[in-house]
Amino acid sequence: MASLFPPGHGPFLPEFSSLLVQGPYPIACLVNLALSFPDRRVIILSSCDTENNGNNSLRASLRELKLTGKISAQADQVRLFYPPTAAHLALLLSTLQVIDTEKPNPVSVHDTSTSSISFPHLLKPPGPALVIIHEPSAYFINATQRPPSPSSSYLSLLIRAISLVSRSSASLAVFDTHVNDLEMPVHPNSISHHMQAIAPLLANYIELIIHFDSSGLSSMQRSPRH
Repeated sequence: MASLFPPGHGPFLPEFSSLLVQGPYPIACLVNLALSFPDRRVIILSSCDTENNGNNSLRASLRELKLTGKISAQADQVRLFYPPTAAHLALLLSTLQVIDTEKPNPVSVHDTSTSSISFPHLLKPPGPALVIIHEPSAYFINATQRPPSPSSSYLSLLIRAISLVSRSSASLAVFDTHVNDLEMPVHPNSISHHMQAIAPLLANYIELIIHFDSSGLSSMQRSPRH
């Protein structure tokens, strides 16, 4: 069963189609969740801001695990991508397809009536069981500005991700430390003091929400809408 913790060191998660982990979670939670899908492919899409965090980066964590005996085989099932912008992330999600590359593409081989051929990012079957989006708020928060800029695009991106991932029968997990910093205007012409926090709205779209605080796992909430 899926878990944010190593085997025997924490609770299992209930089944979920969409998950949000927010607050100061340990990066190991993301890795543990990915590894709790043994023999299943997991795709991690991480914002570019997190790529250069030295030894704390996801890439470094996975590299270490690939040198660790039995866990090595599980770590090999995890694919890590760094879309540099929210637009790149949305594009990658929309073009991600699982295609049997042992068979010719019927469109490109047999259909000569079309001059436009789509070239998705190819993955051999089986498809991913889990897609993880890591720190998407980094695409929208300008670290030089406080308070943060209105970020309604974050909500649009998340809704799109849920829709696209569900088509492949995979689960979606979002890990985001700073989602509570995001706001959007209540009306298009609102001035700054008429802002709506985005985090409370996410329960309308995310099935399972987990909160971390400075002391560790704080709460787990299942949306009543799911």
